[in-house]
Amino acid sequence: MKKLIILTFIICMNNLVFGQELDPKSLNITSMKSQDLSKSPQKVFINNFKIYYQMIAEAEKTVYGGRQLGGGTYTGDATARLAVGVEGVSPEDLQSLTDKLYGDYVKSLESMGLEVYSAHNAGAIPFYEDHVKLDGPRINQEQVEGSLMVVPSNFSYYVEKVTKSGKEKSGGLMGAVTRVNGATAQEFSTALYHKGLPKISKDLEDMIVVDIAVNVPSIYLDPKSKLGTAKIKGGPYLRVENGRATYAQGKGNKPGAAYPEAAFEVTLIKPLIINGVFESEEFKAVATKSRTTVPSYAAFFTVEDKTVALSNTIECDATVYQEKVGIAVKTFLDATLEKLNTGLSGDKVK
Repeated sequence: MKKLIILTFIICMNNLVFGQELDPKSLNITSMKSQDLSKSPQKVFINNFKIYYQMIAEAEKTVYGGRQLGGGTYTGDATARLAVGVEGVSPEDLQSLTDKLYGDYVKSLESMGLEVYSAHNAGAIPFYEDHVKLDGPRINQEQVEGSLMVVPSNFSYYVEKVTKSGKEKSGGLMGAVTRVNGATAQEFSTALYHKGLPKISKDLEDMIVVDIAVNVPSIYLDPKSKLGTAKIKGGPYLRVENGRATYAQGKGNKPGAAYPEAAFEVTLIKPLIINGVFESEEFKAVATKSRTTVPSYAAFFTVEDKTVALSNTIECDATVYQEKVGIAVKTFLDATLEKLNTGLSGDKVK
């Protein structure tokens, strides 16, 4: 009860100081005997802690041509493209921000009386015997298109392999995919039902295993087509989205697929919007089909496509970006820690 009061006080003070609130309805909670976390060792193994910062967004919309009703008129394909990039934030700024978020998260766990480990200091883990160990600080641009995946300093984690292009593959641990920033990514799908976490927990004498991935998109793009015209509009839209934090402990003894003895997962299902970083502006790219008229008896024709490609940037101050994004991500992480304290206190997480 004392730990719960202390953590609640810290979270409330953070919200009062920074003014960032999280609507409880924006969280989805999946719970599996989470009250039994109270029986677990007072130790936590952070399996993954990755934050994805969107730095560029690209979209393309094509309206396909052909012969028009009534004959005689033909159209070529019309393609609109729009690329928007973030200016003012460097990879070093993102690494510094991630390091601070991780440091604050670890301190919060320790304030709850928990010992904190990662692959950086946990020793050998049988489940990861054939995996590749990667050390932070680490920035990877291959995981989610247009985003930088940032891993904190003084932190290590395992992957099944790293491809020639630099993309990390986690195999069965995080095998499913979800849609993120217009692309597919496995990092934000549920980790509750994959074999990795319970097996890792068992290898580590039933430690609570934590797996965290947070997405911070900066841009929105909205491609549409109407009446033979391809159009894309876009602009700044900074928010925390697709956040996921999984807490799993123990390995069930029933035969079949591996599953944890006690676990819960928090996912962010409504964006946590971040204001005051980018100016409000909108960009557009429009392309109209090329048209030509040919004799009705012409069976074949060639029409040149008309393409419009625009490039735009949205600018920010790095210090302001770090401050406001840091507040928003920490708000989500603190909400998951509050749920963890509920489970450690012997109550069901919900």
